[in-house]
Amino acid sequence: MLCSMNKKGIRIFTTALFMSVCLNQITFAGQWKQEGSTWKYQNDDGSYVTNNWQWIDGKSYCFDSNGNMYANTTTPDGYTVNGDGQWVVDEVVQTQNANNATATSSDEFPLKGKVEKYFCREVNNEGVVNLVPRFNGAHFPCPHCASQGFVCPEGVHGKAYIFQKAIEDKDISILYPEGGYNLAVLAILSGYNETNIPSKDKPETTELLNEVKEFMNSFDWRNASDLEKATRICNRIQQASYDHDAANEADTTGWSNSVSYGAYGCLVKGKAVCQGYTEAAGLLGYAVGLKTFDMGDIGHTYPLFLVDGIWLANEPTTQDKYFTVADVYKYNPIYRTMLMTGADTSNYTSKDKYQVIGDYCYNTGYTMPDEAQVRKFGNTRTVFDKIAIDFKSEYR
Repeated sequence: MLCSMNKKGIRIFTTALFMSVCLNQITFAGQWKQEGSTWKYQNDDGSYVTNNWQWIDGKSYCFDSNGNMYANTTTPDGYTVNGDGQWVVDEVVQTQNANNATATSSDEFPLKGKVEKYFCREVNNEGVVNLVPRFNGAHFPCPHCASQGFVCPEGVHGKAYIFQKAIEDKDISILYPEGGYNLAVLAILSGYNETNIPSKDKPETTELLNEVKEFMNSFDWRNASDLEKATRICNRIQQASYDHDAANEADTTGWSNSVSYGAYGCLVKGKAVCQGYTEAAGLLGYAVGLKTFDMGDIGHTYPLFLVDGIWLANEPTTQDKYFTVADVYKYNPIYRTMLMTGADTSNYTSKDKYQVIGDYCYNTGYTMPDEAQVRKFGNTRTVFDKIAIDFKSEYR
């Protein structure tokens, strides 16, 4: 038995559960392609499997960023594959049956194969190899990134390549690197063992990990719709009360060390400011496979959720129980000021005009939805001239 069912849904238990449901895709079409001494797998649509595991004819194979199959080695995420590239445990090939079940495992890594793309390594002054967020301008690029296929084109600096990569992959998570306790939680949930994980043994990490697991166990996130995921994330982060003391401290001194500015404060301590709510939403989004980002204005931020291709916003600081269609193309404060003062903006690009989310959406061809498109989520109404969708009560 790979998972335990209760009234809250499927619980996180095993690597096998991840391998059968969360990570791999069942493949019914496609073909193997040999290139020299390596093998690749071409999907029915002509694309190749890259940076992922995939079930093929009942066996699981792992492929690198160039689509090359790993063979007779340990994969970057710590699994063993034999000479034919098949996942093995104690030299036994693991197989997939008609119910998508595999051999059992005692490990519980529900995010394995989902988040490792965002991990990299750095050696500190003591020679310890530590886990770091890959797509961080201060880190990227590095030789290890290059060895995994992340190579900056000549003349392009790290931050520019990170944005370029996000556009190419249509993966906004590349622009949302997690660090600290959040990074440790994601690494633990993915079974990452390539490096030392800073903060792994800190009590704060354990507390935060338990809260994330409890949230994942509270509903069947693997089969949930994007709207359900977003609604449940909002309901969870809104359990935290707004920390006026932390906000006032920052307003008065220009800085605050309060945990309310992070996911830990929101999810564990039950207090948050806008940044804490938004960070918690991002962490839970990573956990259940929902793309999130942030948006805001001077001194304020709030979370966005990509729900069936539409960016929806929520304001947790006022406990709003509805989403609005996110105005991703709202001009940033500097550009608004330039327009108000009549400055010459003729040479401005999307990067100069919009917030990061707007620049990303512009370069990926995102169009603002009309009300008819939004009605697929249910009845709509207007709130402050924006299309709004109330939370569904069944997603509490």
